[in-house]
Amino acid sequence: MFGNPIKNDRGWRTLKMSDVAPSTPYQGEIKPKDGKVWLLNLDMVEPNTGKIIEKLLVDPKDIGNSTLMFSPKNVLYSKLRPYLNKVVVPDDYGYATTEMVPLLPSNKNLDPGFFSALLRGNEFLNYIETQATGTKMPRVQMNIFWNIDVILPPLELQERFAAFVRQSDKSKFVA
Repeated sequence: MFGNPIKNDRGWRTLKMSDVAPSTPYQGEIKPKDGKVWLLNLDMVEPNTGKIIEKLLVDPKDIGNSTLMFSPKNVLYSKLRPYLNKVVVPDDYGYATTEMVPLLPSNKNLDPGFFSALLRGNEFLNYIETQATGTKMPRVQMNIFWNIDVILPPLELQERFAAFVRQSDKSKFVA
C-alpha cells in the first residue's frame, strides 16, 4: 500500500527518525496496581508480531537499574538482535529493559499502528540488519537508526491502515 519505505518509491514526504519519533521515556509516575507494576523484558515480546507473550507484574522494589519507563503512547523498539524483529505498542504504563527504545511517534505526522508495522516490515528489517554491529548479540547502530528517513503518508491513510491491521488481528481469533 505504501511501497518500499526505505527506497520511498512512492515519493512520500519524509522526516528523520530522530525528528518524527524521538526516544522519549515516560517521565511521570507509574502507579502500582494491587502493589505491582508491569516489567517488560525482550523475551516477553513475540518476534515479528509485537504481541506480548507474558505480562509480568512485579513489586516496584524489584525493578532493576537497567530499565526505563514507557507509556501507551510509546512504540518500543528492540535494538538488540534486530533479526528477532521485536516492536511493540504497549497498552499500559510500565518498565522495560534498556534494550528497548521508547520511541514517541509525532501525533501530527505518525500513527503508532502504522509506525510499528513499518518498523516490523521486511524492507525496514532487511535494511536495519545490514546496519547492526556485533556477531553473537548484534545491536542496531543508533546513529544510523536516528538518521533513517521515515515515510509520512497522509495521517488519514496511516490511520486507515492501522485500523485494518487491528481488525485483521482480531479476526484471527474469531472462531
